[in-house]
Amino acid sequence: MANDRSLDELPDQVYVALGRRGMEPLVLKECTYECDGQELILIDPPKNQEIPDKGNLEVEEDWLVECTKCNRQFTIRCKIHYLNGERLETRVNLIDENGKDLGWLGSY
Repeated sequence: MANDRSLDELPDQVYVALGRRGMEPLVLKECTYECDGQELILIDPPKNQEIPDKGNLEVEEDWLVECTKCNRQFTIRCKIHYLNGERLETRVNLIDENGKDLGWLGSY
C-alpha cells in the first residue's frame, strides 16, 4: 500500500496562546532558516497509523521537508493527542537538519 500523504494535510498556520490577549497565528509552511522561503517540498512523509477507538494516545509524526529556496532540510514534528479516536490537539515543534529541536512553534 502506497503512502500518499502530502503537505496539504498540515494547516497553513499554527497558533500560539497570548494569555488573555487571544491567539497569534504563525505560518507553518515556511523555511525555519534565515531565507524564510515559502516553497517546501515533502521529502519523507510519516506513515499512516491506526488510532484505537478507546483510550488516551499521543502520536508523533515527523514530516521531513526541504526548502526549495535554500535547499536545506528540516523536520516538522507533530505531536497529536487523541482521546477515544478523536484528535484533541496537535503541538508542532521544528527540528533542524542536525536533529536539534528548535522548540515549540504552536498548536492546531
